[in-house]
Amino acid sequence: MIQFLDRTAATGERTTRTRATRLVDAFTDQVVLLFAAWTVVFHLGLLFHPSTSGLLLMWLVGAVAIALLYAARRGWWAGPVWREPSGATVSGAAPRAPVVVAVGAGVVAGTCAGLHPSGVPWWCAWVSGIVSVAASTAALLSRRAEPDLAGRTRPVEDRPAGDRQNGDRQNGDRRDGETRWGTPLALLTGAGFAVASLFIVNTDGDDAYFVSRSVATAATGEIPVKDVIFTPGTADEISGEPPVASIEVLAGAVARMLGVHAASFVWYALLPAVTFLAVWALWRLVRAWAPRHAVLCFAVGAVYLLWSGTSRASLGSFHLLRMWQGKAVLVSVLVPLLLVYLTRWAERRSRGDLALLGAAGMAATGLTSSAAFVVPLVVGAAAVALVAAGRVRTGLAACVATVYPIGSGLAVKLFYGDTTVPGTVHDAPGSYRWVLLHGALGVIGGCAVWLSPWTARRGVPALLATGVAAVLTVLIVPGVLETAADLSGAGQVLWRTMWVVPAPALIGLLASVRLPTGRWPGPVRAGAAGVPAVVLVVALVAGGNPVWSDSNGSTVASRPAWKVPAGSVGTARDVVELAGPGGLVLMPTGVMRVVPLLTVRTQAVNPNSHYLKLLPVDPQVIDDRQVLSAAVRRSSGGKPETAEVAAALSRAGVDVACAYHGDERGLALLERAGYGGERRVGNLRCLFPPRS
Repeated sequence: MIQFLDRTAATGERTTRTRATRLVDAFTDQVVLLFAAWTVVFHLGLLFHPSTSGLLLMWLVGAVAIALLYAARRGWWAGPVWREPSGATVSGAAPRAPVVVAVGAGVVAGTCAGLHPSGVPWWCAWVSGIVSVAASTAALLSRRAEPDLAGRTRPVEDRPAGDRQNGDRQNGDRRDGETRWGTPLALLTGAGFAVASLFIVNTDGDDAYFVSRSVATAATGEIPVKDVIFTPGTADEISGEPPVASIEVLAGAVARMLGVHAASFVWYALLPAVTFLAVWALWRLVRAWAPRHAVLCFAVGAVYLLWSGTSRASLGSFHLLRMWQGKAVLVSVLVPLLLVYLTRWAERRSRGDLALLGAAGMAATGLTSSAAFVVPLVVGAAAVALVAAGRVRTGLAACVATVYPIGSGLAVKLFYGDTTVPGTVHDAPGSYRWVLLHGALGVIGGCAVWLSPWTARRGVPALLATGVAAVLTVLIVPGVLETAADLSGAGQVLWRTMWVVPAPALIGLLASVRLPTGRWPGPVRAGAAGVPAVVLVVALVAGGNPVWSDSNGSTVASRPAWKVPAGSVGTARDVVELAGPGGLVLMPTGVMRVVPLLTVRTQAVNPNSHYLKLLPVDPQVIDDRQVLSAAVRRSSGGKPETAEVAAALSRAGVDVACAYHGDERGLALLERAGYGGERRVGNLRCLFPPRS
């Protein structure tokens, strides 16, 4: 029988880190702390409106103060918050019957969830998921404690130090060897992903909002608290997008200080740096949770990220392709790190770990407003599991990570009124299919989640994995997401609740499953250890789709490039120059969406239809811009009436109106409205309003 139970005591990260590993781990933690401090400074800036140079100065002073405080009391931070053992982690085997039920039901749940689009009923997934989580919980909480010499049972923390050290030393030697091999692999993989991110172009319409905030910050030296996409700051902020995220303003402020274009800084500096951190975050979580073969687990997780391009909302698509966006940083960097910090806190209970948990919550808030529900879900999964296991104080204290995200969400509700995000509400099957995928990858991902209590390292990781599986199971019960949408008004983005699952790491943990090798020779057993990883890689590659493929909307440039079609950048820049500062330009959507990425001195009529609908202005303004977009969108398809176009052009005050060369009907609509003086710009023909 395949062995899902780890028979060795594990020691976490404390015995597995080489010097290089410690340095990169420490650097990662410092980045989290620094960005958390920046987020606090940014939110203070929303109240007092200083220049971004002033914000950077405040941030620097605060960072130095924090560093001096830590240096002065370094030993204090490493000390435990409380010293008495929790008495919750026990050794010994779990009862076999519930383990068999948990594993069997988990496989059924994962298979049904992944094959639902092929006709498998959804109730099969969530019912089996409930059975699997219940059996895993019962088995983990009823583990038999290891008896001492007097016949008493005591948890691992209560065993004599010598006994712990002997087991730790043997287990640590094995894991040290894995880290010595794994750290160079993780560093090389991170560097490879970072370099690849410069060349892969996968255009995303949301950049009209995210990158434009950086561009506006760099251009004005101020926080863009109002709309900068459609107007020169004359309209209020986009509805449903309160200025909570701080990462775009940080990128713009640094770009302004360095004297480089904000979009270039975002795509040539921020993107590869954060992509590297995301790969290292995966390695840290695998290191903390894998019971064995951490290198193989990490490699499988990396392959999953590369071949999960079957959906534009997959975790792979939010990794290598879109890491400059705060929401992508949240799911790819902060969620794995948050689980690492939760693991360390539960195992060590040091003041520093508790501080990192709080900082992670602050940093997540600075990445995206979605942190208001993603972070509580992740922390809640861990806290409930720890409390159920008897670690009440440890579980409740972990909730410090939720204070800042929840507080910011309440502040947004209080100060910004309606934060409803209109759009399609994805039900449970749709959310699962969109994020955790379907077919082979969906089956593997589902099985990885529900089997994670048995593939993760015994102790805290197994408890936390059970909590994650339990949260996912609740989320996929029919009606849960719909009810949450009605209560929160955030229905259009609630599919992001699936981000509670660190799928790359959990899929990687499947590579640690032991095959029944019995008394086979040592070389055979060593080779058999790699069989699960090979099978997983083959299945992921055969059933997945590379994130850099054309079918995933990606192209590979010959040199580092902006994340928009190269031809559109030059064309949009030339049209913007024709309009001049304060001008308004109309072009086909593919070119028009580039304008907010270039400048906020000149606006485009409609660079993004989704955000246009959320613009807090007179509905007539929105209707006019939609009519104008339809007039020049493409040569085929329906066109608005001449009178509609003429009236919309007059009310909007368009300074340059362009259509494709072959769009004779669109050009005719512009000419009938009185526009003329044709100029050819790239593949466009541009017209100008009549002189008064």
